[in-house]
Amino acid sequence: MNRVLVGVVVSASLLVAGCGRATGVPSSATVPSVRQASSLTVTHPIPSLDLEVAGLTPVAESVTPFQISSIDNGRSIMLIGAYADTARTVFVFRETPDMGLPNVRVSDKQGLVSAGGSAGPVHAPGFRGDYYVTLDQGVHPGPDGVAHLTLNIAQLQIWTPAGGIVEGNWAFAVAVNVQPGQKLVAPNPFRLGAWRVTVETLELTPDVVHMEAVVNGASPVALEGPGIPPFVELLDSAGNPLRVLVGGAGITVPKGQLNPTNYQNSRSRNQWLRPDAGTYRLRFQGGGGRFEIPIVIGS
Repeated sequence: MNRVLVGVVVSASLLVAGCGRATGVPSSATVPSVRQASSLTVTHPIPSLDLEVAGLTPVAESVTPFQISSIDNGRSIMLIGAYADTARTVFVFRETPDMGLPNVRVSDKQGLVSAGGSAGPVHAPGFRGDYYVTLDQGVHPGPDGVAHLTLNIAQLQIWTPAGGIVEGNWAFAVAVNVQPGQKLVAPNPFRLGAWRVTVETLELTPDVVHMEAVVNGASPVALEGPGIPPFVELLDSAGNPLRVLVGGAGITVPKGQLNPTNYQNSRSRNQWLRPDAGTYRLRFQGGGGRFEIPIVIGS
């Protein structure tokens, strides 16, 4: 099963970076059932396959289970789980009947959350109808660490080759704990061959390692594109790359301000599934150069 990227909601919250990478996910597993209901009383855990595909297995205990249904003309979408930290927000939905990838508008107490993201199906033999939706940033919590969110779904994209759009009106209001992150020491700006790299964010959350950098001298397609090696990888002690949850590059200014000069600057956004405690290497390559820094992850 391949991870499906969705970017059809332009002015809302689910925006995909201009160029990006995605990783494969398992295609089969044992899937327990979740009883459909419209209350918050949860009688079964979220299916393990849903957690695995959405990259939530390591933080399963921090995923808030729900059974909140919204119905439009007999078509039900149930929110069965949500997770949030300072770098990533994830929702898991169940559809009856199976309609397609939800385009979700997310708002918190500060308004509409505008962020990159992705969505994908959770399918196994004899099982379908679950979908995950991610935002590649955190939502804004209150002083108590809880984010009060409103989710609106007006369209679903049929993910099969036939394609198409399903329209409707589904809404949810939920409260989700936002797990804290830990800032890591970022390197000073450095040269990478002909490019100059400034790491703006280097962060560890319970679920991911999160890195954002501005690259002067490289367009987004120079960082991410067919036949181009990954601009940045997180490697274990044996040199094996870790699982990528987010990998992409985009422009650094609004589209209306884009010109031939600033198009040669890019913002790289990357998240890796948090590994076990140990020492890892963050390796940058491109522009004719290579640069590595150690990343120490505690237990």
